[in-house]
Amino acid sequence: MKKRILMLVLAMTTVVAAHAQGPRIGIRAGVNYSGFAGSAADNLDRIWGGHGGLTANFPLSADNFFSIQPEVLFSMKGAENSADTWKMKVNYIDVPVLGRVNAGPLYFEGGPQVSVKISDDLEGGAPFMADEFKRTSLGYAAGIGLQSTPLGLSVGVRYNGDISKLYDNTNFGNYRNDVFMLTLGYSFGAR
Repeated sequence: MKKRILMLVLAMTTVVAAHAQGPRIGIRAGVNYSGFAGSAADNLDRIWGGHGGLTANFPLSADNFFSIQPEVLFSMKGAENSADTWKMKVNYIDVPVLGRVNAGPLYFEGGPQVSVKISDDLEGGAPFMADEFKRTSLGYAAGIGLQSTPLGLSVGVRYNGDISKLYDNTNFGNYRNDVFMLTLGYSFGAR
């Protein structure tokens, strides 16, 4: 039953998108200010990283007020402890699927995100800390920004957080990714 409902929703979205303006493909890049959230994260500090990747925007209305924007981003996340005895840098492929409201030059976005760990680097600390990281995490993203549709340029701020823990082992704490992003984007085929 769930599969049928999902297929129906996907079919309806496809039909609506087909009658609206065509999709716009773009690129996005920026900086991350990331850390870990959770019950044992009080003594941890944030680190700087970056992100970049591809976007696609599928209008769901003729006036482009509502749209769906899936993205595939390389994203650097992590944290360090306050005493600087270790720093954990983790690289992910983030795949958010965002609902987007385009209100003139202002846009609002939000939706679920899946992150897949592709590498990690632990400076200091015990090597098993990096080995215990889960390969995937589930989360959400929400943001606001400004766009110039004729030029295809955008600038935005976004928060993304995990709802799943980074470790199965509770001895390491109840850590989750906690990331603030400043992002610049360009959409090809701007009108």
